Amino acid sequence: MHFHWLRGRMDPDEVKPGESFRRCGETRIPEIATVLDLRCDLLGIPHVLFRIAFECSDSKRFLEESRTLALNSFLDAYPERVR
Repeated sequence: MHFHWLRGRMDPDEVKPGESFRRCGETRIPEIATVLDLRCDLLGIPHVLFRIAFECSDSKRFLEESRTLALNSFLDAYPERVR
């Protein structure tokens, strides 16, 4: 998928199933989002289905659940790609 209207932030083409992205929320516990799928809604707006997990200091993950955000919102919320 190519979404040229989202320039100015991370390349949307990097958002693919299997890729992971990170953010630190108010709790300062890293939140990892792993992309499960990309889909367009009925209006053609791209959305990201992803699983989130929070990391403890001992590198264990907990509280995993699935969520969906529009690609635009996902890139704002999870700005750092995990390599």
